[in-house]
Amino acid sequence: MRSQGELVGALLRVEDLPAGYVLQPSAPAPSAPSADGGQGAGASPCADVFEQLRGGAPALSRVAASSARVEFGKGDYGPFLQEELLSSGNQVAVRAAVSAFRKLPELCDRFTETDEQGSFTIKLSEAGLPALGDESVALKLDAAGTSPDLNVTLGGYMMLVRKGSVVCILIHFGIPGVDVAETEKIARAAVARLD
Repeated sequence: MRSQGELVGALLRVEDLPAGYVLQPSAPAPSAPSADGGQGAGASPCADVFEQLRGGAPALSRVAASSARVEFGKGDYGPFLQEELLSSGNQVAVRAAVSAFRKLPELCDRFTETDEQGSFTIKLSEAGLPALGDESVALKLDAAGTSPDLNVTLGGYMMLVRKGSVVCILIHFGIPGVDVAETEKIARAAVARLD
């Protein structure tokens, strides 16, 4: 298991990324998820996906002994990149969380979430990215948002990679989308930093 400091040291840095990305200011720490919510529990795992897109903590963070997070962006419309590293000695919980992530396309094939800014219809499907780390799951994300004054289409990828006791969750998205080759390059750089 890795400490908070070790995870912070393993986060992606600007120099690991393709040209043009800049570090985003730290978002305020999201409120802790309730014990009964999240993947594999009472709340919709699809709602967890939506919360992560908005900068919230992944459901997996409940089983983590330590975690670290960083965000990058390139321009007003992206691409945007969120990386969360989580470490846990509870291998049963980690395996269950990875399994839940793997089931997201089946559970969240197409769903709609509404908040104060409008509604988003999100579709998740399996992505053809190569296997990385000890195990990995890659999902393609397509979303269309509507609000009273704006319609937006965004696309990207969500990827979970487990390497030993560390789980790396990457979300790479932009308006209208991102390059799959760039996503793969970023994922490989993230895994290399876990060595």
